[in-house]
Amino acid sequence: MLDLVQLLRAYIYSALSAVPGYKALLVDKDTMRMCSMLLGRSELADRDVVHVEQLDHPTSSKKSHQELKAIILLRPTRDNITILKRELKAPRYQQSNVYFTNLLSPIHLQEVAEADALREHIQGVHEVYGDVCAVSGHHFFIPVTRNNLLISNQSTLTTTEFEAVDRCVQGLSALLLAMRGRPVVRYQRGSTAAYELARSLYTLVYKQHQQTFDFGNRSSPALIILDRKDDPVTPLLNQWTYEAMIHELLGIHDKTTKLQSSSVPEDMREMVLDAGTDDFFAKHAYLTFGEVGISVKALMEQYQSREAQHRQVESLEDMRRFVTEHMDFTNLQSNVTKHVNLMSNLSDIAGKRRLLELSEIEQDLASPATNVSAAGALDEVMRMCRQPDILDKDKVRLALLYALRFEHDASRVQRLIDCLEVAGVKSRDPTLFGLVPRMLAYAGSSKRVGDLYASRSIMNKAKTMIKGLKGADNVFTQHTPLLAATLSNFLMGQLDIQGYPFIGMSQVGFCRKFSVHGVCTVSVLCPDA
Repeated sequence: MLDLVQLLRAYIYSALSAVPGYKALLVDKDTMRMCSMLLGRSELADRDVVHVEQLDHPTSSKKSHQELKAIILLRPTRDNITILKRELKAPRYQQSNVYFTNLLSPIHLQEVAEADALREHIQGVHEVYGDVCAVSGHHFFIPVTRNNLLISNQSTLTTTEFEAVDRCVQGLSALLLAMRGRPVVRYQRGSTAAYELARSLYTLVYKQHQQTFDFGNRSSPALIILDRKDDPVTPLLNQWTYEAMIHELLGIHDKTTKLQSSSVPEDMREMVLDAGTDDFFAKHAYLTFGEVGISVKALMEQYQSREAQHRQVESLEDMRRFVTEHMDFTNLQSNVTKHVNLMSNLSDIAGKRRLLELSEIEQDLASPATNVSAAGALDEVMRMCRQPDILDKDKVRLALLYALRFEHDASRVQRLIDCLEVAGVKSRDPTLFGLVPRMLAYAGSSKRVGDLYASRSIMNKAKTMIKGLKGADNVFTQHTPLLAATLSNFLMGQLDIQGYPFIGMSQVGFCRKFSVHGVCTVSVLCPDA
């Protein structure tokens, strides 16, 4: 299976290895972000990179480094071409090799050549197809201006929204070139953003750059473009697997998170979560909170045992062992400290916000296998909404889940909205209070294509009934994202053609999916299923 992290790292390593000697890596804001998620400074230093500079940063240094060779890694945008031409007017480095993360237009190539004609400073111009940010081996995102930019029910897109679609086209096309696959494109019916993205990508791949994307007799992958409105439930749930909890409660930005605990020194609160360098995180990212707690305890006991051995330095052999094992012991100490602090902070937040109690109600509302009535669920949700120690966003989260599950019962949904108003949510945050009707207008049953509550077919109802009879191993993780059913139906050749129509031919080899509104951390588990 293709590993996106290894693929993008290979591109960067190839570029760095092609130039001997000490060098500088010059990037833009997007390639800086991409590189920071793939490589640490020590890994760059191992490849003789002694200076990193972001060319489009307002405070970028203009100091000359004639002793260094420049590796310039940029996205092929109009702004970056202008910056590169300005750099070539007065070169600050011994020589330059330029790498673009996507297809470079002939016009831009000509502009670069003309700017370099006098000094011939550039040794080579290359295309490396890595215009996305890789979170893990099978999970990536494409940076856009705002995460919620394409969340709209409008039949036409604004100029800003079209720019976001174009950025997604660029990222996906680069990924397809890296995979050497010309895809069969399917999109979610009823989503303007999904259709425009599918149409634009199809035009690029099959018309504008048909020869570039012609990879002979290789099987065609399927690219399924989805809209978040099909499953508004999953992002509303509190998650109980390790990575998802950190992402939900603390936030993860480009593989870094920051603790919200005053008991941890300020300089130790920010930490890196990278499965490539942290074996414990790699093994436990998708395990439940309880399972991780047991493993953290075992890791702590291992550390205490090693620490006791480390203190016994009485002979020359002990000294030799101390020096040999010191680095491993230091790494273990750092890892123990990180994950103990993380688990402690997550536990504090979960207790303070009463997330165990809230999550049980959320799961009952979200899982089709649970036999809950509109009346009984309303009593439970209203009881929690009246509690003064429950955060407003958690109250509204429950209200949204109830409204989506029992959308047909308008009178009870309105009673719940009135309860939120009485609880003071409207006066404290009118925008938050107004989310229930807005959610139903955006992702109500009439707007969705997928069978979110497994109620549209006899087969889905039977599967739900069987699951309900078997029961759940863990009441807090009984909900399964709709994405799992969508991919399962695709792999069995049963994905509804009316709901997810093709653009172009329909013979496929394997599947890649892309959501125009992002994907939940817990949904990353779905490909393994």
